[in-house]
Amino acid sequence: MKKLYSPRVKHTIGMLCLFFSMATAYAQNLPAGFSRVAVASGISSPTVMAFAPDGRIFVAQQNGVLRIIKNGTLLTTPFLSLSVNASGERGLIGIVLDPNFSTNNFIYLYYTVSSGTHNRISRFTANGDVVVPGSEVVVLNLDPLSSATNHNGGAMHFKNGLLYVAIGENANGSHAQNLDTYHGKVLRINPNGSIPPGNPFTTGSEQRRRVWAYGLRNPYTFDIQPGTGRVFLNDVGQGTWEEINDATSGGLNFGWPSAEGNSTNPAFTNPVYAYQHGSGDGRGCAITGGVFFNPSSTNYPTQYAGRYFYQDLCNQWINMLDLSTTPATRLPFATSVGGSILSLDVGTDGNLYFLDRNGGHLYKIIYTVNNAPTIVNHPSNTTVTAGQPATFSVTATGTAPLSYQWQKNNVNISGATNSSFTITSTQAADAGNYRVLVLNTAGSATSNNATLTVNTFNAPPTAQINTPVAGTLYRGGDVVSFSGDATDPETGTLPASAFTWSVTFHHDTHTHDGPPIASGVKSGTFTIPNAGETSDNVFYRIYLIVEDAQALRDTVYRDVTPRKTTMSFATQPAGLQVRLDGQPLNTPSSVVGVESIQRTIGVVEPQTLNGTTYVFDRWLHGGNASQTISTPINDVSYTAVYKVSGLRAPENPSNTVNGLTYDYYEGSWTALPDFQTLSAVERGPIANVNLWPKNRDDDYAFRWTGFIDIPADGTWTFYTSSDEGSQLFIGSTLVVNNDGLHTLREASGSIALARGKHALTVTFFEQLGTASIITRYAGPGVGKRVIPNSAYHRLASATASSLVENSNDAIQIYPIPAQRDVTVSLEATVGEEISISLINLQGQLIFQKKFSANANGPNAFTLDIDEVPANLYRIQIQQGEFLYSRNFAIRR
Repeated sequence: MKKLYSPRVKHTIGMLCLFFSMATAYAQNLPAGFSRVAVASGISSPTVMAFAPDGRIFVAQQNGVLRIIKNGTLLTTPFLSLSVNASGERGLIGIVLDPNFSTNNFIYLYYTVSSGTHNRISRFTANGDVVVPGSEVVVLNLDPLSSATNHNGGAMHFKNGLLYVAIGENANGSHAQNLDTYHGKVLRINPNGSIPPGNPFTTGSEQRRRVWAYGLRNPYTFDIQPGTGRVFLNDVGQGTWEEINDATSGGLNFGWPSAEGNSTNPAFTNPVYAYQHGSGDGRGCAITGGVFFNPSSTNYPTQYAGRYFYQDLCNQWINMLDLSTTPATRLPFATSVGGSILSLDVGTDGNLYFLDRNGGHLYKIIYTVNNAPTIVNHPSNTTVTAGQPATFSVTATGTAPLSYQWQKNNVNISGATNSSFTITSTQAADAGNYRVLVLNTAGSATSNNATLTVNTFNAPPTAQINTPVAGTLYRGGDVVSFSGDATDPETGTLPASAFTWSVTFHHDTHTHDGPPIASGVKSGTFTIPNAGETSDNVFYRIYLIVEDAQALRDTVYRDVTPRKTTMSFATQPAGLQVRLDGQPLNTPSSVVGVESIQRTIGVVEPQTLNGTTYVFDRWLHGGNASQTISTPINDVSYTAVYKVSGLRAPENPSNTVNGLTYDYYEGSWTALPDFQTLSAVERGPIANVNLWPKNRDDDYAFRWTGFIDIPADGTWTFYTSSDEGSQLFIGSTLVVNNDGLHTLREASGSIALARGKHALTVTFFEQLGTASIITRYAGPGVGKRVIPNSAYHRLASATASSLVENSNDAIQIYPIPAQRDVTVSLEATVGEEISISLINLQGQLIFQKKFSANANGPNAFTLDIDEVPANLYRIQIQQGEFLYSRNFAIRR
């Protein structure tokens, strides 16, 4: 039966893997003589490991369980089980043993408390292979976490008796540059959590005085070189670069979120090495491990000593840095070593070790050469149901090339000459003992026998996801309901206990753990986070795995994809930068985001454009310079207004316009011309000129310039009235942009100004004919005032004074904020024509409606705004010769 969006995968043996987007079998590619060897398996979502001096390996599971691998065996009894919050990238994510572990048995863990409110560093005491009950000592409670579950960091190491701790910025880039929070930092603390001498920041908050390095995104792993004490941080990047940073010296700023990869900003320290995102060896998506190779003893070739090995989560490679060159040189080492690899380390035996999160394995890389074959991973006993596949595999070392010959009951199997052997559809006759002979020119080796047991045929179960239905879309914060059914040909409907559910969060080419959901149920809900990953290249995949009494499984999945909105960013004047999620963004720019996901927008100040320095003035939609927004349901525009920095006047300003002069131009235009490219026909003091066109056959334009004295700090509003087009600038900031629409109209704009003198420019043009323009201003405690010598009127038109003196106090707009419609109420005369325009914050006309008053006195006119996106707008009313405008908000 065909199932849309529900591919099915059959499983008969082995561990259930919840990360289906990556393969579970790999053809390792390592240098000659090197082999990948499985040390242990059955580890649930491993995150990090640490080696005890006696060779035991402590491996942390994300769910809060700390396991021990001893003599190559994963012990059944956990060392400890913590109650943690394991959502997303939270959980038990850091471990380090005390430098004096052999005598004091102290072990330090970094984990997310069960409430999810914060991460914690605690010390525990070991008693052999288990923890001493009640021995937890809280070393340091870290800063509160947001609802974002990613970017927690967690790596810890000791250096000279002090504890270094790497902490992620909790998906808030601004944290990384704020020295008064632990997020986005490396800390340097005493083992009891107190502040040691020698830290770079000696005064200020508790957080600041513990900081060793900052400007980091998610330093999930780092390492300290034995002997030299050199500290290399592996910082997981966002969209382009992965970084290896040298934090040996304290107080360094690695630039996040303003810089990723190398930067020209002298305030930031560039990486020792950075690699780009992409496919293939040397590129990837997330650096999840790095270690200096300086073991006390090893049989690796000598050229590997002192190199820095590092690994990538997505592309399954291990590379090296040769640190003897400047800059450091990248060298390849291994590819196809496993899925979702992390926590690269050097064991007490001098071998490299790493975790495979997908398969729940711990692997090591061993070196042998010029030897007869040696079996390092023998084939395993396998039980299958008739009709299902069975695979046997072996790992062997020895001088290449190696050849293989599989046998059944000690008889060669024709064509079975690879390192693995698969029976595609087992039958009862296939049962027996299987082994493999491995040969080279130096000798041979024979593996242990593995027994194949073939049970009577059993039809697999069939799983079905009922909800969410195919095509379901989500927004941040949505509660998603899931439900399913399953039947088995032998036993009928399967009970809820046969159901296992999971959610993975897909981002670009890799996956993260999704929200934890219940198993052993046929239905339930989970909540989509509204913070964290900000990319739009994401979706959630819900898995249902059902298992019958004979351990046959059926797996189906359903994808839930995001609703998206385009956010447009602009500045006034155009071409400046803003910040999105802490990173600088050149404008104009459009960014697609998942609806209702929290983002941060901010400003860059001061910044220079064309030789002029600007500082932030305001957002057109309002709010603080830096603010958290929820990605809206409909497309939206955000505009940051900047003003020229440093213009102030002498004391006792006169509240007048100073030295207003004009330039007069003639030409042929359909819109305001570029005044920088024009040559003035005439110029001079505006008080002594007749402001009429010199040549009635041409279009003409004026540009006034001067200074206006502002009597008080505050927000000042400027107005222009024209019938073709006019603009008003304070410094280089465009405050009023009036397109005129070929009818006399007034436009306004506001700007925050400091008391004193500010440069003023007003531009105007007219297509033939004669025209009228009035420029006014108003501010705190000051009514509307005409800027002297800026008003003139066209023939047979309203007088300037009638336009200036009229008040719009009688106009009402309601409701505010509006949702589906908005009503304008004003005094009118029966039959009088009223034109009402809706204009966005960029001055663009959304629509215009014309009404005829039906009575003398109050009239109410209603506009349908049901299809207009939520945002701030301006309503402009043309009533006869008078023009009014009011701002209001549309919300959903």
